[in-house]
Amino acid sequence: MRTGRPAKQSNCKQTSSANLVSVTFLSPFTRRMRLWPSLAALAAAVLLSACSIDESPSDHEIARIPTLAPISGPTPMVRMNAEEKPDGPVVVRQDKEVYYSCAGLVGEWFLKLVVAEMNFLARQEELERMDGSACAVSLGLKGMNTDRIKLHLFRNATEANECLFKRRCDMARNVALIPTQTAILRSYFLSDQLDKRFVQHCLAPPNTWHKGVSCEYIGKAVALGVKADGS
Repeated sequence: MRTGRPAKQSNCKQTSSANLVSVTFLSPFTRRMRLWPSLAALAAAVLLSACSIDESPSDHEIARIPTLAPISGPTPMVRMNAEEKPDGPVVVRQDKEVYYSCAGLVGEWFLKLVVAEMNFLARQEELERMDGSACAVSLGLKGMNTDRIKLHLFRNATEANECLFKRRCDMARNVALIPTQTAILRSYFLSDQLDKRFVQHCLAPPNTWHKGVSCEYIGKAVALGVKADGS
């Protein structure tokens, strides 16, 4: 993981809600945050942005990820309560995060999308794939991860309990949901403790794949493909 480098900042002028035509979505950390109804609506918002596409050179490869699963559904990505927290009982509380069960909390369509994207990225790195049968949601409590939502996938319930309750984790498969003005970035992290490998990838609507970097590292503007000067 590349650390210590400040995230790129954007002075890009965002499109006002009046310019989003019929596209509507909830602001990420305001008003009940039922966590962003669908990626399709947010992708449309990105396409209607007043910012231009960034064609400047980058220190990482950018590609298009194939359509792996539906990007919208009848339920929220993650159900949130009036306090903008996951709307379910806490399963375990740690120093930096609290964890919840995905059951009844994560939209079925969204979990399928996350599993499909996670397994696609795992195949690229020759890492083990998950089936989505064991899943947890975490909410960050400290530092830059405060209020950040992550989905964690495990091989099975036994492994999930070992990792969450006893903190004995031999692998990691998680995705952080990073809200912006117009879209939700998905920052994937995959690791295997046995051979000390870890990889990161950033996905941005509608199908942009920033290879080998986290969304935090490249910054929101670069992830969305917009120029910082708004030209």
